[in-house]
Amino acid sequence: MRGLVTLVSIVGVVVIMIGVFAILPREQRPPANPVAEIATKSAVARETTSPSTGAVQGTTPAGAVAPVSLPQLPAVNKPQLVSPISPLGLVEQYYSETQTFGAVTVAWRPGAFDPAIASSVAEMAQRGIGNVSAFLNIHDDSPLTVFLADEMFDENCRGCQGFAASDLHQIFILQDGSVAADEMQGLITHEVAHVIAGNHIGLPNSLFFAEGFATYQMDADVQAAGYVPAIQAAAWAYQAGILPTLAFLRDEATYEGRVRRRLEYDAAGSFSQFLIEKYGLEAYTELYRTRVPEQVLGVDWQQLEEQWHAYLEPLAGNIVNGVDGASWWNVAQNVAAGFGALYDAPDKVSVESYAALTAARLALYRLDLPNAIRFANESNLAPKTAT
Repeated sequence: MRGLVTLVSIVGVVVIMIGVFAILPREQRPPANPVAEIATKSAVARETTSPSTGAVQGTTPAGAVAPVSLPQLPAVNKPQLVSPISPLGLVEQYYSETQTFGAVTVAWRPGAFDPAIASSVAEMAQRGIGNVSAFLNIHDDSPLTVFLADEMFDENCRGCQGFAASDLHQIFILQDGSVAADEMQGLITHEVAHVIAGNHIGLPNSLFFAEGFATYQMDADVQAAGYVPAIQAAAWAYQAGILPTLAFLRDEATYEGRVRRRLEYDAAGSFSQFLIEKYGLEAYTELYRTRVPEQVLGVDWQQLEEQWHAYLEPLAGNIVNGVDGASWWNVAQNVAAGFGALYDAPDKVSVESYAALTAARLALYRLDLPNAIRFANESNLAPKTAT
C-alpha cells in the first residue's frame, strides 16, 4: 500500500488495522495475545470456500491442525500494470462511475463492478475512519473518495494492494480478484489511517512510521477476519532471527507492498504498537514527526530496539493451530518471492498462475501451510517447496 502524505506527498506502500487500545505503560499492560482469536477464527485448511474470492471459510477447533483441503482458486483478472494512479489528476475521469454515502464517495471504472457493492465499501470506509479517529481522539468528517481498481496499479505503485493520497483525501483499493472480501476492512482501514495521519499527525519522518502506524491500525481487522496479525508475525520473525533492525526499517526498507514485503510492514506495525503502549500516544506522534527519540523519550534507538524485542518475546514462542514461527516464515518468504517474480514481469504471468499465488497467500495468512505450499508450487512463480 502506498500513502501519499500531505505537503510533499511522501509515498508509502500499503497493505494493511487495530481497535482502540488503552495507552498504558507495558509494565502495566503486556502485549495482547492474538493466539486465541486466530485459533478460533482462522480458516485453516477449511472444507468450503467463498465462491467470489476463494477465501477459505469454516470452523476448526482451537489449537487443531485441520487436514489439507482443496480451496477454490479466486477469479482474478489478467495481471497487467495499467491503472492510472499517476498522475492523480486523471483518476476522476478514469473511475467515473460514483456513488456517495455521507462523506464517503465510492468510484470505479464504468462497468467494472456491480454498483450494489458501493454501499458496503462505504460502510467499511466509515468504520475505518471512526476507529482511527477514536484512537487518535479526534473527529474527522472530511470527504473521502475510495477508488476501486479492477486492474493492478502502475509501476509507480508496483506491489500495492492499496494506495493513499492524504492531501487529496483519496484512497485506492485493488479489486482485481486478488483481495479476499474478508481482507477489505483491514485494507481500507490501513489506507484511511494514512489519510488521517497525514492530516492530523503530520508528515512522518520516514515510511517506517507511516507504514507502521497504518499497519498497527489495521491489525484488529486482520485478526477479526482470521488472519495472522502483524504483532504475531513480528514476534515469530524475532524468534526465527529474521526480524529487521530498526536501522534497516528506518533507512533501507522499501515497503513495496505488503504481499512481498510483509516482514517490513509487520515489524514496523509491531514497533508502533510497542511505542504507543509503552510511551503513550502523545510521545509517539511527536517521534512520528521528529525521529529523535533522545529528545522525545529520553532513550536512544539502541535502547528502544532492546525494549521492542523484550515486548515481542512473550509472543515469540506461540504455536497457533499447530504452526510455529520458523515454519510460517519459511513459507511466507517463498510466497513473497513469488509476488516479487509476479511484479517483475506481470504481463508474462497467466491468470492461472496469479490465481494460484493469490490462493497461496490467503492460505498462508490463515495458517494453512499445506495449501500455501501447494498453491505456491502450482503458481510456478514461487521457489518450489517439498510438500
